[in-house]
Amino acid sequence: MKTDPQDTSSASGYLTGDFEGVSDRFTQLTTVVTRNHNTLTKGKRYGRWYLLKSLNADVAGQSVYQEMLTKEFELTMRAQHPGVVQAIGMEDVPTLGRCIVMEWIEGQDLSQWLDGGTTRDERLRVVNQLLDTIAYLHALGIAHRDLKPSNIMITHNGKQVKVIDFGLADTDTHAVFKQPAGTRQYMAPEQASSTVPDVRNDIYSLGVIIRKMDVGCIYDRACKRCLRPIDERYQSVADLQNDLQRMSTIMKWVKKGAITIPVIAGLITLWLLSKPIPATDNGRLVDSLRHELTVNNERLKANNDAQQQIEASMRERLTTLKDSLSMLATSHQQLQQEKESRAARQSKVDAAIAEGIRRVDAANAQTHLKEHLDTVSRIDYIWVDWRSLSRQGRVAANNYLQGIHDQFDIKEMAEIEYAVYEHCNRYEAMIKKAIGSSPPPP
Repeated sequence: MKTDPQDTSSASGYLTGDFEGVSDRFTQLTTVVTRNHNTLTKGKRYGRWYLLKSLNADVAGQSVYQEMLTKEFELTMRAQHPGVVQAIGMEDVPTLGRCIVMEWIEGQDLSQWLDGGTTRDERLRVVNQLLDTIAYLHALGIAHRDLKPSNIMITHNGKQVKVIDFGLADTDTHAVFKQPAGTRQYMAPEQASSTVPDVRNDIYSLGVIIRKMDVGCIYDRACKRCLRPIDERYQSVADLQNDLQRMSTIMKWVKKGAITIPVIAGLITLWLLSKPIPATDNGRLVDSLRHELTVNNERLKANNDAQQQIEASMRERLTTLKDSLSMLATSHQQLQQEKESRAARQSKVDAAIAEGIRRVDAANAQTHLKEHLDTVSRIDYIWVDWRSLSRQGRVAANNYLQGIHDQFDIKEMAEIEYAVYEHCNRYEAMIKKAIGSSPPPP
């Protein structure tokens, strides 16, 4: 078959001869916003946009603000989750100074997104994403302490939640910049005086935010509890999620007709009857029981049929008691099984951590970088790709963690990710320290 050499209809290519080029330095730096002691700058490197967070010139030389920036970087770097803004690194950038390098998010903050018109299903999906993200942060021991619509981004593509700005975030393990913090409209009352980070501070903020999103009466009810005094709130985001799940299930049953109003009333009655009797009512209860016993004895003496009825009633109560004891035994067995299941899950988590560390070590060993640290930085033996080689373990960790993500719940996955990434961090820090301490070339 002959082809026409002039026919280029199947040729592929760009429609312009211009080429922007790829720079290893940050270019096209544009200030996004300056507030408090920070400046946010948009910049491009290697053809990709980044967000650079730096200190303003008037405080850049003060150690307390430098420590705050470092603390924010450490917390953001620790959180590896789709719902958290990704920290790339921390480095010195000309004209800006020390910067946290983060991913650039194409999207809107939560307030702008809500003003743009949304459906209830879309808002509900965002709420659930937000709850999952905050639950993940709390599992890492991180309290954000400044949750508000402007710190929650919604991406244009995928409508994915991204929690940003960890400038006021804290953990029990950090010892710098401990003082009350937050945005008054959204922060819990105790934050105005407390210096101790508490995940329940974030739960209060979630209540304020979710109430604005209008996702239904079940969530409105949960928000009321989020806004109670700290000891009466949900003690964890998991408790909040479980309560929402239970209420949603009951509402589905009601809509399907599987459960009726009388049944709901009966359940409420049983719950009230199951509550313990206050000590102050004990005397009245004893007097009432004595009176009832006297009346029953008189009836027994007067009528044998009445006695038989009472005996039958007692037998029924005894049967009920036996059933209750059987249910109690079953519940105990279930609790024991749950305990064993939790132990098995923890064993599985420990095994996953060990396997992740093994894979990281294997990937690092294949680079032979550690074996040649004495020559890697000499000018005549320089390994130009030593940075890439030192992160091969992290690449292996990422691939491994993505492969096991569906096998564990959020809390378990957070524990595995933290242990494996901490192992990566120690190795990379050792390589970086060795490179930096090598003598200059002769």
